[in-house]
Amino acid sequence: MAEAYVSQISSEALSLRWISVQCYEMRLPGGKVLVTDPFYWDMSHFDGIAEEDLTKNQKMEKQVYAQTGFSVDDFTGADYILLNHVHGDHSNLVGELWNRFYGRVLVPAECAAEVARVYDIPYAAIYPLYPGNTYYFDDFTLKVYPGAHDNRAFREGHFQRPSDPQSLFVGSEGFGIPCPCQLGPLGSMYNLNYLIETKNNYRIDFSAGRDFEDHVRHVKAECPNLMLCHRIRSYMAEHYADMVEEMGAQLIMPLHHNNARALGEDLNAYFRKVNEILISQSSTARAFNPEPYRWYRINTSIVTE
Repeated sequence: MAEAYVSQISSEALSLRWISVQCYEMRLPGGKVLVTDPFYWDMSHFDGIAEEDLTKNQKMEKQVYAQTGFSVDDFTGADYILLNHVHGDHSNLVGELWNRFYGRVLVPAECAAEVARVYDIPYAAIYPLYPGNTYYFDDFTLKVYPGAHDNRAFREGHFQRPSDPQSLFVGSEGFGIPCPCQLGPLGSMYNLNYLIETKNNYRIDFSAGRDFEDHVRHVKAECPNLMLCHRIRSYMAEHYADMVEEMGAQLIMPLHHNNARALGEDLNAYFRKVNEILISQSSTARAFNPEPYRWYRINTSIVTE
């Protein structure tokens, strides 16, 4: 007797989870782990401090960044650590992760020496990246594109000159970052975006900052499957839907969306609206808001109707 037809089958492209800000942990085909912008700041740092005793910066950290339910010990690996830029809310776990997993730290080249110094990482573990280059690692291919940090403070008239003695602290303080250092100024100047292509040809676009219009010109022809894209708080749902359509991607997941906490915004409602817009435009792209720390599998599947 012949075997029955199978009703569905699935091929896993990628497994990932969102931790905080722009920190995603990805299990690549073959088992290696890539961590982007490693950051976590626990709410316990504010235990025993009255609200009225918090500095302005601490109040912002508590409201926007502090979380519970995770620690650096919960990472499953960090064979590769990839930095978009080096501000504390994108890098404060670099040293701890390297000392656990001894991976390669992929960082904008102009920031490489300071990252090594601040987090006391051996120079040989640092891999400087330059825009316009393609890097062929054992577990993925990385294409590097220029990026630009949001310059909202500059546009609002808050200037930080190199001659200001506070320049070694402002933008670097907090999140347990050793100071004085240059991570604040360097993070504002040097940003990179990426296209990550896994060994099974799955393409992930990583786009953060204020230069999406330029970035999509670089990457559109690459036809990424998944976009990890900065959800700037001023973006209306219509704009975010247009971004994934313009890129030609199948899925979009957010970066830096913790900023929604500053305004008490419901991101589940926001992403529902993004998908309603995409459906109304007959788009097959979809947006997804990940629950912190929960693993998700991205599959290509065949299922019966």
